[in-house]
Amino acid sequence: MPASRLSAAARGGGQFEQPYPLRRLFVRYILPGLAVFVVVAATLSVVGARHLAEGVYLEQAARQAEIIDRAMSEAVPDAWRRLKNGEAPATLYREAEGQRLLAGLTREVHELGLTSLKIYGPGGVILYATDNRRIGTVDRSPAYVAAAESGTRSVVHRVDPDGSALYELYVQVATPDTRPVVFELYEAVNHLNALLWRAGWAAAGVPSLILLALTLAMARLVILAQRNIDGRAALTADLRRRLERLLSGAASRAVHHAVSAGGVIPSMRTRCTLFYSDIRDFSSFAEANEPEEVVHFLNRLLAIVVDEVKRAGGDVDKLIGDAVLARFQGEDAEARAIQAARAALAATVSARLPRGIGIGLYTGEVISGTVGSADRMDFTVIGDSVNLAARLCAAAARGEIVADADTVAAAGGSAGEFDPPRTISVKGRRSSLEVRRWRGER
Repeated sequence: MPASRLSAAARGGGQFEQPYPLRRLFVRYILPGLAVFVVVAATLSVVGARHLAEGVYLEQAARQAEIIDRAMSEAVPDAWRRLKNGEAPATLYREAEGQRLLAGLTREVHELGLTSLKIYGPGGVILYATDNRRIGTVDRSPAYVAAAESGTRSVVHRVDPDGSALYELYVQVATPDTRPVVFELYEAVNHLNALLWRAGWAAAGVPSLILLALTLAMARLVILAQRNIDGRAALTADLRRRLERLLSGAASRAVHHAVSAGGVIPSMRTRCTLFYSDIRDFSSFAEANEPEEVVHFLNRLLAIVVDEVKRAGGDVDKLIGDAVLARFQGEDAEARAIQAARAALAATVSARLPRGIGIGLYTGEVISGTVGSADRMDFTVIGDSVNLAARLCAAAARGEIVADADTVAAAGGSAGEFDPPRTISVKGRRSSLEVRRWRGER
Protein backbone atom coordinates (compact mmCIF):
# COMPACT_ATOMS: atom_id res chain seq x y z
CA MET A 1 0.00 0.00 0.00
CA PRO A 2 1.49 3.37 -0.95
CA ALA A 3 2.48 5.76 1.82
CA SER A 4 -0.26 8.23 0.89
CA ARG A 5 -2.95 5.55 1.24
CA LEU A 6 -1.50 4.38 4.52
CA SER A 7 -1.50 7.90 5.92
CA ALA A 8 -5.11 8.37 4.76
CA ALA A 9 -6.11 5.16 6.51
CA ALA A 10 -4.31 6.31 9.63
CA ARG A 11 -6.41 9.44 9.59
CA GLY A 12 -9.61 7.36 9.50
CA GLY A 13 -10.11 8.09 13.16
CA GLY A 14 -10.63 11.77 12.35
CA GLN A 15 -14.36 11.22 12.57
CA PHE A 16 -13.94 10.99 16.33
CA GLU A 17 -12.59 14.55 16.39
CA GLN A 18 -15.70 16.03 14.82
CA PRO A 19 -18.01 17.53 17.48
CA TYR A 20 -21.67 16.67 17.35
CA PRO A 21 -23.28 19.36 15.11
CA LEU A 22 -26.05 20.26 17.55
CA ARG A 23 -26.40 23.87 16.44
CA ARG A 24 -26.44 23.01 12.73
CA LEU A 25 -29.09 20.32 13.24
CA PHE A 26 -31.13 22.69 15.41
CA VAL A 27 -31.05 25.38 12.71
CA ARG A 28 -31.70 22.90 9.89
CA TYR A 29 -34.48 20.82 11.42
CA ILE A 30 -35.81 22.14 14.75
CA LEU A 31 -36.21 25.84 13.90
CA PRO A 32 -38.07 25.18 10.60
CA GLY A 33 -40.24 22.66 12.43
CA LEU A 34 -41.08 25.19 15.13
CA ALA A 35 -41.81 27.85 12.49
CA VAL A 36 -44.11 25.47 10.63
CA PHE A 37 -45.79 24.57 13.91
CA VAL A 38 -46.40 28.24 14.74
CA VAL A 39 -47.79 28.96 11.27
CA VAL A 40 -50.02 25.88 11.31
CA ALA A 41 -51.19 26.57 14.86
CA ALA A 42 -51.94 30.21 14.03
CA THR A 43 -53.75 29.23 10.83
CA LEU A 44 -55.80 26.57 12.57
CA SER A 45 -56.60 28.96 15.40
CA VAL A 46 -57.75 31.69 13.01
CA VAL A 47 -59.76 29.22 10.95
CA GLY A 48 -61.23 27.78 14.13
CA ALA A 49 -62.05 31.25 15.41
CA ARG A 50 -63.64 32.08 12.07
CA HIS A 51 -65.82 28.98 12.20
CA LEU A 52 -66.65 29.74 15.81
CA ALA A 53 -67.65 33.29 14.94
CA GLU A 54 -69.75 32.08 12.02
CA GLY A 55 -71.37 29.53 14.28
CA VAL A 56 -72.17 32.23 16.81
CA TYR A 57 -73.74 34.43 14.13
CA LEU A 58 -75.70 31.53 12.67
CA GLU A 59 -77.02 30.69 16.13
CA GLN A 60 -77.90 34.33 16.65
CA ALA A 61 -79.58 34.42 13.23
CA ALA A 62 -81.62 31.32 14.14
CA ARG A 63 -82.78 32.96 17.36
CA GLN A 64 -83.66 36.18 15.54
CA ALA A 65 -85.63 34.20 12.95
CA GLU A 66 -87.49 32.40 15.75
CA ILE A 67 -88.23 35.75 17.41
CA ILE A 68 -89.69 37.10 14.16
CA ASP A 69 -91.68 33.90 13.62
CA ARG A 70 -93.07 33.98 17.14
CA ALA A 71 -93.86 37.70 16.97
CA MET A 72 -95.72 37.35 13.71
CA SER A 73 -97.56 34.24 14.99
CA GLU A 74 -98.83 36.30 17.92
CA ALA A 75 -99.53 39.58 16.05
CA VAL A 76 -101.06 38.36 12.75
CA PRO A 77 -101.30 34.57 13.06
CA ASP A 78 -103.67 33.94 10.15
CA ALA A 79 -101.81 36.07 7.61
CA TRP A 80 -98.45 34.72 8.78
CA ARG A 81 -99.66 31.10 8.47
CA ARG A 82 -101.10 31.74 5.00
CA LEU A 83 -97.85 33.37 3.86
CA LYS A 84 -95.73 30.50 5.15
CA ASN A 85 -97.97 27.93 3.51
CA GLY A 86 -97.29 29.41 0.10
CA GLU A 87 -100.00 31.99 -0.58
CA ALA A 88 -98.84 34.58 -3.09
CA PRO A 89 -97.36 37.50 -1.14
CA ALA A 90 -98.58 40.11 -3.63
CA THR A 91 -102.18 39.03 -3.07
CA LEU A 92 -101.84 38.71 0.70
CA TYR A 93 -100.20 42.08 1.21
CA ARG A 94 -103.12 43.86 -0.54
CA GLU A 95 -105.37 42.80 2.34
CA ALA A 96 -105.56 44.77 5.57
CA GLU A 97 -104.20 41.87 7.60
CA GLY A 98 -101.44 41.44 5.03
CA GLN A 99 -100.57 45.11 5.40
CA ARG A 100 -100.25 44.60 9.19
CA LEU A 101 -98.02 41.57 8.54
CA LEU A 102 -95.78 43.56 6.20
CA ALA A 103 -95.53 46.41 8.70
CA GLY A 104 -94.83 43.96 11.53
CA LEU A 105 -92.00 42.30 9.62
CA THR A 106 -90.46 45.67 8.79
CA ARG A 107 -90.76 46.71 12.44
CA GLU A 108 -89.00 43.53 13.61
CA VAL A 109 -86.14 44.16 11.20
CA HIS A 110 -85.57 47.60 12.74
CA GLU A 111 -86.01 46.44 16.32
CA LEU A 112 -83.53 43.58 15.89
CA GLY A 113 -81.04 45.88 14.16
CA LEU A 114 -80.84 43.75 11.06
CA THR A 115 -79.10 45.15 7.99
CA SER A 116 -81.44 43.31 5.70
CA LEU A 117 -83.87 40.37 5.71
CA LYS A 118 -85.38 37.97 3.22
CA ILE A 119 -87.88 35.20 3.87
CA TYR A 120 -88.13 32.38 1.32
CA GLY A 121 -91.17 30.19 0.85
CA PRO A 122 -91.61 26.94 -1.09
CA GLY A 123 -89.78 26.87 -4.43
CA GLY A 124 -87.53 29.81 -3.52
CA VAL A 125 -90.30 32.43 -3.73
CA ILE A 126 -89.31 35.51 -1.72
CA LEU A 127 -92.15 36.07 0.75
CA TYR A 128 -90.61 39.14 2.33
CA ALA A 129 -87.61 41.38 1.64
CA THR A 130 -86.52 44.70 3.06
CA ASP A 131 -86.25 45.70 -0.58
CA ASN A 132 -89.99 45.34 -1.36
CA ARG A 133 -89.26 45.13 -5.08
CA ARG A 134 -87.86 41.61 -4.52
CA ILE A 135 -91.09 40.30 -2.95
CA GLY A 136 -92.66 37.62 -5.10
CA THR A 137 -89.56 36.91 -7.17
CA VAL A 138 -87.78 33.54 -7.14
CA ASP A 139 -84.20 33.01 -5.94
CA ARG A 140 -82.96 29.43 -5.73
CA SER A 141 -79.40 30.04 -4.63
CA PRO A 142 -77.32 27.03 -3.47
CA ALA A 143 -77.39 28.32 0.11
CA TYR A 144 -81.20 28.59 0.02
CA VAL A 145 -81.53 25.09 -1.48
CA ALA A 146 -79.29 23.60 1.23
CA ALA A 147 -81.28 25.31 3.96
CA ALA A 148 -84.67 24.45 2.46
CA GLU A 149 -84.01 20.80 1.59
CA SER A 150 -81.82 19.65 4.48
CA GLY A 151 -82.08 22.42 7.03
CA THR A 152 -78.34 23.18 6.68
CA ARG A 153 -77.34 26.53 8.07
CA SER A 154 -74.76 28.39 5.96
CA VAL A 155 -72.85 31.64 5.65
CA VAL A 156 -72.14 33.40 2.34
CA HIS A 157 -69.70 36.28 2.07
CA ARG A 158 -70.99 39.14 -0.04
CA VAL A 159 -69.60 42.52 -1.12
CA ASP A 160 -72.13 45.19 -2.12
CA PRO A 161 -71.48 47.63 -5.01
CA ASP A 162 -70.67 50.34 -2.46
CA GLY A 163 -67.80 48.15 -1.16
CA SER A 164 -69.40 47.16 2.14
CA ALA A 165 -68.88 43.53 3.11
CA LEU A 166 -71.75 41.48 4.51
CA TYR A 167 -72.47 37.95 5.56
CA GLU A 168 -75.65 36.30 4.33
CA LEU A 169 -76.89 33.97 7.05
CA TYR A 170 -79.32 31.25 5.95
CA VAL A 171 -81.41 29.45 8.60
CA GLN A 172 -84.60 27.41 8.35
CA VAL A 173 -87.63 27.87 10.62
CA ALA A 174 -90.14 25.04 10.78
CA THR A 175 -93.33 24.84 12.84
CA PRO A 176 -95.86 21.97 13.09
CA ASP A 177 -98.79 23.75 11.42
CA THR A 178 -96.95 25.43 8.53
CA ARG A 179 -94.47 24.65 5.83
CA PRO A 180 -90.79 25.44 6.57
CA VAL A 181 -89.47 28.82 5.49
CA VAL A 182 -85.89 30.03 5.08
CA PHE A 183 -84.69 33.27 6.62
CA GLU A 184 -81.81 35.13 5.01
CA LEU A 185 -80.39 37.65 7.47
CA TYR A 186 -77.53 40.05 6.82
CA GLU A 187 -74.77 41.04 9.25
CA ALA A 188 -71.91 43.47 8.64
CA VAL A 189 -68.54 41.72 8.29
CA ASN A 190 -66.77 44.21 10.53
CA HIS A 191 -68.56 42.87 13.57
CA LEU A 192 -67.54 39.36 12.66
CA ASN A 193 -63.95 40.42 11.95
CA ALA A 194 -63.63 42.08 15.34
CA LEU A 195 -64.76 38.90 17.03
CA LEU A 196 -62.48 36.86 14.78
CA TRP A 197 -59.35 38.86 15.58
CA ARG A 198 -60.04 38.86 19.29
CA ALA A 199 -60.58 35.12 19.30
CA GLY A 200 -57.59 34.55 17.02
CA TRP A 201 -55.29 36.60 19.21
CA ALA A 202 -56.41 34.83 22.34
CA ALA A 203 -56.16 31.39 20.73
CA ALA A 204 -52.98 31.81 18.67
CA GLY A 205 -51.19 35.02 19.60
CA VAL A 206 -50.42 34.35 23.25
CA PRO A 207 -49.31 30.71 22.74
CA SER A 208 -47.22 31.79 19.76
CA LEU A 209 -45.45 34.44 21.85
CA ILE A 210 -44.82 31.88 24.59
CA LEU A 211 -43.47 29.42 22.00
CA LEU A 212 -41.28 32.15 20.49
CA ALA A 213 -39.83 32.92 23.93
CA LEU A 214 -39.19 29.21 24.54
CA THR A 215 -37.57 28.91 21.09
CA LEU A 216 -35.22 31.83 21.83
CA ALA A 217 -34.33 30.29 25.18
CA MET A 218 -33.76 26.93 23.50
CA ALA A 219 -31.59 28.55 20.83
CA ARG A 220 -29.49 30.17 23.55
CA LEU A 221 -29.08 26.83 25.31
CA VAL A 222 -28.15 25.15 22.01
CA ILE A 223 -25.49 27.80 21.33
CA LEU A 224 -24.01 27.35 24.80
CA ALA A 225 -24.21 23.57 24.49
CA GLN A 226 -22.49 23.67 21.08
CA ARG A 227 -19.67 25.76 22.52
CA ASN A 228 -19.28 23.24 25.31
CA ILE A 229 -19.39 20.34 22.85
CA ASP A 230 -16.84 22.02 20.57
CA GLY A 231 -14.54 22.70 23.52
CA ARG A 232 -14.78 19.14 24.78
CA ALA A 233 -14.29 17.77 21.26
CA ALA A 234 -11.17 19.91 20.84
CA LEU A 235 -9.79 18.69 24.17
CA THR A 236 -10.64 15.09 23.24
CA ALA A 237 -8.98 15.46 19.83
CA ASP A 238 -5.88 16.97 21.40
CA LEU A 239 -5.77 14.17 23.96
CA ARG A 240 -6.23 11.59 21.20
CA ARG A 241 -3.41 13.07 19.16
CA ARG A 242 -1.13 13.11 22.18
CA LEU A 243 -2.02 9.52 23.08
CA GLU A 244 -1.56 8.37 19.49
CA ARG A 245 2.01 9.63 19.64
CA LEU A 246 2.51 6.93 22.26
CA LEU A 247 0.85 4.25 20.10
CA SER A 248 1.45 2.72 16.72
CA GLY A 249 -0.85 3.59 13.83
CA ALA A 250 -2.15 0.00 13.85
CA ALA A 251 -2.96 0.25 17.54
CA SER A 252 -4.78 3.54 17.03
CA ARG A 253 -6.85 2.14 14.15
CA ALA A 254 -7.66 -0.99 16.13
CA VAL A 255 -8.89 1.08 19.08
CA HIS A 256 -11.04 3.30 16.82
CA HIS A 257 -12.52 0.25 15.12
CA ALA A 258 -13.26 -1.42 18.45
CA VAL A 259 -14.94 1.73 19.81
CA SER A 260 -17.05 2.32 16.70
CA ALA A 261 -18.00 -1.36 16.43
CA GLY A 262 -18.71 -1.67 20.14
CA GLY A 263 -16.45 -4.71 20.54
CA VAL A 264 -13.03 -5.76 21.77
CA ILE A 265 -9.77 -5.26 19.94
CA PRO A 266 -9.28 -8.43 17.86
CA SER A 267 -6.03 -10.29 17.35
CA MET A 268 -5.25 -11.46 13.83
CA ARG A 269 -2.57 -13.28 11.90
CA THR A 270 -0.91 -11.10 9.28
CA ARG A 271 2.19 -11.07 7.10
CA CYS A 272 4.55 -8.13 7.22
CA THR A 273 8.14 -7.03 6.85
CA LEU A 274 9.60 -6.26 10.26
CA PHE A 275 12.13 -3.45 10.72
CA TYR A 276 14.28 -3.64 13.84
CA SER A 277 16.96 -1.05 14.57
CA ASP A 278 19.29 -0.72 17.54
CA ILE A 279 22.02 1.75 18.54
CA ARG A 280 25.44 0.18 18.50
CA ASP A 281 27.46 0.50 21.71
CA PHE A 282 24.78 2.59 23.38
CA SER A 283 25.61 1.29 26.88
CA SER A 284 29.11 2.80 26.84
CA PHE A 285 27.71 6.14 25.64
CA ALA A 286 25.13 6.16 28.44
CA GLU A 287 27.82 5.31 30.98
CA ALA A 288 30.10 8.14 29.84
CA ASN A 289 27.51 10.95 29.61
CA GLU A 290 24.98 12.71 31.78
CA PRO A 291 21.37 11.44 31.59
CA GLU A 292 20.20 14.68 29.95
CA GLU A 293 22.76 14.31 27.18
CA VAL A 294 21.83 10.68 26.72
CA VAL A 295 18.14 11.52 26.36
CA HIS A 296 18.89 14.36 23.93
CA PHE A 297 21.03 12.06 21.75
CA LEU A 298 18.42 9.29 21.92
CA ASN A 299 15.62 11.64 20.86
CA ARG A 300 17.62 12.93 17.89
CA LEU A 301 18.49 9.48 16.62
CA LEU A 302 15.07 7.91 17.20
CA ALA A 303 13.40 10.87 15.48
CA ILE A 304 15.50 10.19 12.37
CA VAL A 305 14.57 6.50 12.29
CA VAL A 306 10.86 7.10 13.00
CA ASP A 307 10.62 9.81 10.32
CA GLU A 308 12.20 7.59 7.67
CA VAL A 309 9.93 4.67 8.58
CA LYS A 310 6.82 6.85 8.27
CA ARG A 311 8.07 8.45 5.06
CA ALA A 312 8.27 4.99 3.50
CA GLY A 313 4.75 4.08 4.65
CA GLY A 314 5.76 1.98 7.64
CA ASP A 315 4.20 1.88 11.08
CA VAL A 316 6.32 2.18 14.22
CA ASP A 317 5.11 -0.58 16.52
CA LYS A 318 7.07 0.49 19.58
CA LEU A 319 10.24 2.10 20.92
CA ILE A 320 12.16 -0.31 23.12
CA GLY A 321 14.79 1.73 24.92
CA ASP A 322 17.27 2.57 22.15
CA ALA A 323 15.62 0.17 19.67
CA VAL A 324 12.82 0.71 17.14
CA LEU A 325 10.40 -2.01 16.01
CA ALA A 326 8.39 -1.13 12.93
CA ARG A 327 6.30 -3.03 10.40
CA PHE A 328 5.60 -2.64 6.70
CA GLN A 329 2.48 -4.17 5.18
CA GLY A 330 0.73 -4.17 1.86
CA GLU A 331 2.08 -3.47 -1.58
CA ASP A 332 5.92 -3.36 -1.93
CA ALA A 333 6.35 -3.86 1.82
CA GLU A 334 9.84 -5.38 1.43
CA ALA A 335 11.09 -2.65 -0.92
CA ARG A 336 9.73 0.12 1.29
CA ALA A 337 11.34 -1.42 4.40
CA ILE A 338 14.74 -1.57 2.65
CA GLN A 339 14.24 2.04 1.46
CA ALA A 340 13.51 3.20 5.01
CA ALA A 341 16.51 1.29 6.41
CA ARG A 342 18.95 2.80 3.90
CA ALA A 343 17.56 6.30 4.42
CA ALA A 344 17.78 5.96 8.21
CA LEU A 345 21.43 4.82 8.04
CA ALA A 346 22.33 7.68 5.69
CA ALA A 347 20.54 10.27 7.86
CA THR A 348 22.28 9.16 11.05
CA VAL A 349 25.64 9.46 9.33
CA SER A 350 24.78 12.94 7.98
CA ALA A 351 23.75 14.05 11.46
CA ARG A 352 27.26 13.19 12.76
CA LEU A 353 25.88 11.47 15.83
CA PRO A 354 28.28 9.88 18.32
CA ARG A 355 26.74 6.45 17.78
CA GLY A 356 25.22 4.73 14.79
CA ILE A 357 22.66 2.00 14.29
CA GLY A 358 22.35 -1.48 12.87
CA ILE A 359 19.13 -2.70 11.24
CA GLY A 360 17.59 -6.12 10.84
CA LEU A 361 14.78 -6.90 8.34
CA TYR A 362 12.67 -10.03 8.23
CA THR A 363 9.43 -10.90 6.44
CA GLY A 364 7.05 -13.41 7.97
CA GLU A 365 3.78 -14.01 9.71
CA VAL A 366 2.96 -12.49 13.09
CA ILE A 367 0.00 -12.16 15.43
CA SER A 368 -1.12 -8.54 15.65
CA GLY A 369 -3.18 -7.77 18.75
CA THR A 370 -3.23 -6.99 22.45
CA VAL A 371 -1.23 -8.64 25.20
CA GLY A 372 -1.33 -8.03 28.93
CA SER A 373 -3.99 -7.89 31.62
CA ALA A 374 -7.39 -6.23 31.73
CA ASP A 375 -5.83 -3.25 33.54
CA ARG A 376 -2.73 -2.79 31.36
CA MET A 377 -2.44 -3.87 27.74
CA ASP A 378 -0.06 -3.36 24.88
CA PHE A 379 -0.89 -3.63 21.19
CA THR A 380 2.00 -5.20 19.32
CA VAL A 381 3.16 -7.91 16.95
CA ILE A 382 4.16 -11.26 18.40
CA GLY A 383 5.75 -14.32 16.91
CA ASP A 384 8.95 -15.97 15.79
CA SER A 385 9.29 -13.40 12.99
CA VAL A 386 9.73 -10.62 15.54
CA ASN A 387 12.44 -12.58 17.32
CA LEU A 388 14.23 -13.22 14.01
CA ALA A 389 14.14 -9.52 13.10
CA ALA A 390 15.72 -8.72 16.47
CA ARG A 391 18.40 -11.42 15.99
CA LEU A 392 19.25 -10.09 12.53
CA CYS A 393 19.55 -6.60 14.00
CA ALA A 394 21.96 -7.95 16.60
CA ALA A 395 24.02 -9.47 13.77
CA ALA A 396 24.27 -6.09 11.98
CA ALA A 397 27.26 -3.85 12.59
CA ARG A 398 27.02 -0.06 12.72
CA GLY A 399 25.78 1.27 9.39
CA GLU A 400 24.73 -2.19 8.23
CA ILE A 401 21.47 -3.86 7.20
CA VAL A 402 21.02 -7.59 7.66
CA ALA A 403 17.94 -8.98 5.92
CA ASP A 404 16.74 -12.48 5.17
CA ALA A 405 17.36 -13.47 1.56
CA ASP A 406 13.64 -13.83 0.79
CA THR A 407 12.99 -10.21 1.77
CA VAL A 408 15.76 -8.95 -0.49
CA ALA A 409 14.54 -11.16 -3.34
CA ALA A 410 10.97 -9.90 -2.95
CA ALA A 411 12.21 -6.29 -3.15
CA GLY A 412 13.54 -7.00 -6.65
CA GLY A 413 15.69 -4.41 -8.36
CA SER A 414 15.35 -1.92 -5.51
CA ALA A 415 17.47 -4.23 -3.34
CA GLY A 416 20.69 -3.84 -5.33
CA GLU A 417 24.14 -3.68 -3.69
CA PHE A 418 23.33 -6.34 -1.11
CA ASP A 419 26.05 -8.91 -0.55
CA PRO A 420 25.49 -12.42 -1.89
CA PRO A 421 23.46 -14.73 0.35
CA ARG A 422 25.20 -16.24 3.38
CA THR A 423 23.98 -18.72 5.91
CA ILE A 424 24.20 -17.77 9.57
CA SER A 425 23.18 -19.39 12.81
CA VAL A 426 20.58 -17.52 14.81
CA LYS A 427 20.57 -17.71 18.57
CA GLY A 428 17.66 -19.78 19.89
CA ARG A 429 16.89 -21.29 16.48
CA ARG A 430 17.89 -24.83 15.49
CA SER A 431 17.98 -24.23 11.75
CA SER A 432 20.28 -21.72 10.09
CA LEU A 433 19.02 -18.71 8.10
CA GLU A 434 20.13 -17.39 4.72
CA VAL A 435 20.75 -13.64 4.90
CA ARG A 436 22.17 -10.79 2.85
CA ARG A 437 24.02 -7.70 4.06
CA TRP A 438 24.09 -4.07 2.92
CA ARG A 439 26.77 -1.72 4.20
CA GLY A 440 26.40 2.02 4.12
CA GLU A 441 28.75 4.82 5.12
CA ARG A 442 29.90 4.53 8.72
